[in-house]
Amino acid sequence: MTKRVKAGALLLLTMLVGGCGTPGRPTAAPTGPLRLPPSRTPIPATATPEPVASRPLPTSTVPAAPTATPSPFPTDEAEASPTPAATAHLPAGIPIAALDAGMLGQEVTVVGTVTGASSFSAGFSFVLSDGDGEVALLMWHDVYDDCWDAPEIGLGARVNVTGELGQYEGQLQIQPSWGGAVRVLEPGPAWAAARPIGSLSSEDQGEQVVIEGTVTRTEGLSSAVRVFVSDTTGEIVVFIWRSILDRIPGNTALGTPGSTVRVAGSVQEYRGALELVPALPYDVVVLATP
Repeated sequence: MTKRVKAGALLLLTMLVGGCGTPGRPTAAPTGPLRLPPSRTPIPATATPEPVASRPLPTSTVPAAPTATPSPFPTDEAEASPTPAATAHLPAGIPIAALDAGMLGQEVTVVGTVTGASSFSAGFSFVLSDGDGEVALLMWHDVYDDCWDAPEIGLGARVNVTGELGQYEGQLQIQPSWGGAVRVLEPGPAWAAARPIGSLSSEDQGEQVVIEGTVTRTEGLSSAVRVFVSDTTGEIVVFIWRSILDRIPGNTALGTPGSTVRVAGSVQEYRGALELVPALPYDVVVLATP
C-alpha cells in the first residue's frame, strides 16, 4: 500500500507541474505590418492551381471591370458597412495609377474595388481598381486565413489594403504581410439570382453564375473534389480545389447527400461536361443538411 500511495502522489505531482495538453495559439493580432520572409518568391496574380493528373486546369474568368450585373459572389446583406469610427484609423490610400516600378519593395496603401478573383496553389489573387488604375492583391493562405474580413472580399467589395509592392512579369502586385492589412470598407452587392442548373450550356463558359441545389454524391481527387449538385432541372459538377475546400465553413456537409448548397463560380467545360468552379471559399455556402 505504501508503494502505491507514493506512486500515486508522484503521478499527481508530475501532472500539477507539467500540466496537460498544449498551449493555445495566441489570438491577438499583430500590432503592425510584418515583413515577408526574404526567401518567399512572389507568385503571379494570374497563377492557377496545380492540375490533377492530366486534367486541364479549370480557370476562373472574371470581368476586367465592374458591370451592371449583380456580382454572384457572396456578401452578408444583414451586416452593415463599417462605420467611419471603425475605419478612421486606416491609412489613406494613394491613387493606384501612381504606383510604378520605382516603388518596388516599399509599403504602400491603396483603396480599390475588387473586379476579379482567382485562386492558386498557395493563396488567392484579386484585381483592385479605383477607376484610374488596376493592381493585383496577392494574399498567401496564411494571410487570407488571418483576415477577419475574408468572407466579404468578393467582387464589388471596396477594400483598403496595405502591403509591400512587388512585381511579377511586369505586373504590379501588393502583398500584405498579415490579415489585418486588408479591410473591407464596403461589401459588394448581394448574390445574383440562382440560375436553374438545366439552363446552363456551353454558351455560358467563362460566365459567373449562381446555382442552388442538393448534393447527390461526391468524388474525391488528390487535390480537388467533384461535388454533384442537382435541382429539378438538371445536375452539374462543382469542381472545388482542396485549398478552397479546406476553408469552406461546414465543408463536411458537401460529402453528405441531401445537403442543400448555394454556389457561385465560373462555368467551365471538361470532356464535354459542364462544371462550376468557385474561386473563393465563401463562394460555397451550405444552406441545410439532412
